[in-house]
Amino acid sequence: MNSSALFAQFQRRLSAAGGVAQWAEDLAQAAGIIATHPALAEQRLIIPPAFASCQPWGAILPLLRRHGLHLEEAATPEQVADAPAGLSSAVLAIAETGSVVLADNSLAARIVGMLTLTHFVLVSAEQLVPLLDEAATLLQTLTRPGPQQQHYISLVTGPSRTADIERTLTIGVQGPRALHVIVVATPSTGDLSSAS
Repeated sequence: MNSSALFAQFQRRLSAAGGVAQWAEDLAQAAGIIATHPALAEQRLIIPPAFASCQPWGAILPLLRRHGLHLEEAATPEQVADAPAGLSSAVLAIAETGSVVLADNSLAARIVGMLTLTHFVLVSAEQLVPLLDEAATLLQTLTRPGPQQQHYISLVTGPSRTADIERTLTIGVQGPRALHVIVVATPSTGDLSSAS
């Protein structure tokens, strides 16, 4: 399956779960998508600690600042809770289910995707796979004891949703009200100085 067909399937599945998926050719385009989203009306975006050193995604931070966004590193649940928007990166996207796999080693990084009202997730087009079964090998690697082990792993499909005993569905009660996944074709860390 070619990348455009794979993305189209991912987009359909995520949309069916209440999320949004967009394609970006590069980090500059991804920054523009984030900066113009209504959730950024206050121009405040929560990012995980040390996101600047996360390759290749750290290169998007100066681009977001050029759009006038104020970036705050997540520290405590109280600081992050109900913030208008947060930004994370995924290690995998699964077309079959419209899911992303988030993997972090600190609670402060994890709460960005748990407590902000709109959660933006960056994922490389190279990390978009057709089937859920293909996530198994990566999950085994991420959970293997050792220095690369990830302690917080989540498979996220759509915004948070819950239903009461009367089956009344509510979005965003125990997590983000909106999930916005941006699949980046070329998340290059090359020269982005001319991007606006």
